[in-house]
Amino acid sequence: MTVHEIRIPKLGMETIDCEIKSWLVGVGDRVAPGSGLLEVETEKATVVIEAEVGGLITELRHRPLERVDVGAVVGLIEAA
Repeated sequence: MTVHEIRIPKLGMETIDCEIKSWLVGVGDRVAPGSGLLEVETEKATVVIEAEVGGLITELRHRPLERVDVGAVVGLIEAA
């Protein structure tokens, strides 16, 4: 079993954090690479974070409206 961390990517030169607007998946959902996982909002834009690997969502660490730092681990995918 390989576990992949869902991280907030760098979203701009000066962006240091963002707000989770909504999760598009839940624990127990299966996702494919490129599937939308969550929407985040910065001062300038709303962005959909996509899955880098396919597999099973096993953990979501933050709730909507929480602010998280760029690079933060916000969930886990058990890779298929």
